[in-house]
Amino acid sequence: MSLCVVLGIVFIISAFIASIGATQCASGIGGDGHAYGGDWQNVDSQTHQSMQYTADRLKNELHFSGDNVAAVLAIGLRESGFNPNAVNPKGEVKGIFQWGYGTTNGNRYGETQDNVEAQINLTINELRSNRKVTLVDMAQANNIESSLIAWDTNFEGLKVNDPQRKAADILATANEVKKVFQLDYAGNIDTSQNNSSASSDLSDSSTSASAGAGACLGGLATNDNGLPIKGKYNITGGYPNYNGADGAPHYGVDFQTVDHDETGAASNVYAVASGTVIKVGNSKEGGYFLVIKGDDGVYTYYGHAPSKEAIVVNTGDKVQKGQHISHEGQSGEATGIHVHFGVNTKSDQGFGIQADGNRSPGQYLKLPKAAGESIVIPSGPFDSQEKD
Repeated sequence: MSLCVVLGIVFIISAFIASIGATQCASGIGGDGHAYGGDWQNVDSQTHQSMQYTADRLKNELHFSGDNVAAVLAIGLRESGFNPNAVNPKGEVKGIFQWGYGTTNGNRYGETQDNVEAQINLTINELRSNRKVTLVDMAQANNIESSLIAWDTNFEGLKVNDPQRKAADILATANEVKKVFQLDYAGNIDTSQNNSSASSDLSDSSTSASAGAGACLGGLATNDNGLPIKGKYNITGGYPNYNGADGAPHYGVDFQTVDHDETGAASNVYAVASGTVIKVGNSKEGGYFLVIKGDDGVYTYYGHAPSKEAIVVNTGDKVQKGQHISHEGQSGEATGIHVHFGVNTKSDQGFGIQADGNRSPGQYLKLPKAAGESIVIPSGPFDSQEKD
């Protein structure tokens, strides 16, 4: 009996300690001005790595200053302990910045996956569309404090004097974050940048992430993804129409290398991002094709391979960005040798006309400026090594 009592006490104490740890990870700022979030200062921790990933993307893609980044990371610690799996069922909010996901606070989170990559994609999409005022104010911020105010009042929807901001504590945390992550660099935010395909799908509401409304793209952001081909190439079919605004519906982009055939290295097709091959098949329209689910949660489609054997990966294979996966061909409904490339944020099947989640590859790949963004006009030749 005494042994059972002892074991019971140990169990209760363990549960109590675990609950304290969980509370700390979700509660944000402590009374001493330090941010909770597990061992975020430990470079080997998942929290630290997630914060570093976010810092790198904000710096490289949006050109945030170090003070801007420090403010965003600190607010992420306050909101969720920088935990992408954080959920508050009572308020129906979730994720790093506690986006609304239900009826209580609207559904800003939409189909976004519960991981850092997808949530930072959502963040960047919002900053380029319905939260662009945040981007403008961050560009004007000249220190950490003004950066905190810019983010809280626009992205989070809080008043400057709202006690939920925990202004003194969050400032102390942001200064500590700046030191730990060595965020000593200037910014150069381009406030003209936008996400044209996102703007029509996202709400114009300026309410907070924890009390916002509107839908999202579910993890799609223009990035430094590679192209599905290498060398000199032409774009022979655009999105959403084959020959531009007056052409037949065409929900993808056709890439054709200049020196193409169906067998040589010049016809190689490459993965644009790392992920897992989830489908290899054959269809009337697309011919032999494969679908990759990226580590960012985005599905990419590669069609018209000349044969099943020309697809050199199998379902379940892990692939890396830039890995040879297939060949250009003209199987299915194709009029010439090329690869049809498609993007979908919701489904591994939605690559047809008006399919839910189907997006412009011009919003996902670094295409030449001449190729456009929302409508990619057939043109070329381009060089895959050029960064336009």
